[in-house]
Amino acid sequence: MKQLSGYGHLKAANKHYGKVFFSLILLLVFVSIMVSNFGPVLAHDPGLFAGMKTLAYILAGVLLVLAYALVQKKIHRIPQEWPLEDKMAHYRKATSLRLWLIGAAGLLISLFFLLTADTNLILVLAIVLIFLILSRPGPFKAGSDLKLSEEDKKELLQ
Repeated sequence: MKQLSGYGHLKAANKHYGKVFFSLILLLVFVSIMVSNFGPVLAHDPGLFAGMKTLAYILAGVLLVLAYALVQKKIHRIPQEWPLEDKMAHYRKATSLRLWLIGAAGLLISLFFLLTADTNLILVLAIVLIFLILSRPGPFKAGSDLKLSEEDKKELLQ
C-alpha cells in the first residue's frame, strides 16, 4: 500500500466528509418525501411519540458530544514529534470517527422522524448538518488542531 503524504491524508478525509454529507442530504430528502406522502410509520400515540422524541434528542446530543470531546481528546494525544504523514494519518482516523458519529446522529434523527413525522426533528437534523459542516477537515483546521509548524501547514496547502 502506498504511503500517503500529509496532503493525501487530508484529501482522503475530505472525500470521506463528502460521502457522509451527501448521504445525510439524500437521507433527509428520502425521509421527507416518505413522510409527506405516507405520514408517520407508527400510529399516532402522544405518549409514545413524546418518549421517542426525547430519546432522539438525548441520543443525538450524546453522539454529538462524543463526536467532539472524544475526537478532540484523540487528536490532542498525537505526539508533536511525529512526522507530518503520521500525524495526518492519525488525524484522518480521528476525523473519520467524528464524521461517523455525526452521521449516526443524523441517521437516528431521520429514523425517529420517519416513525413519528414530528417536524421538530427536522430542526434537530438541520443542527446535526451544521455540526457536520463545521467539522469538515481542512488544512487550516488540521493545522490548528495538530498545532503544526508553518512548514507543515504549507505542505498541507499544496
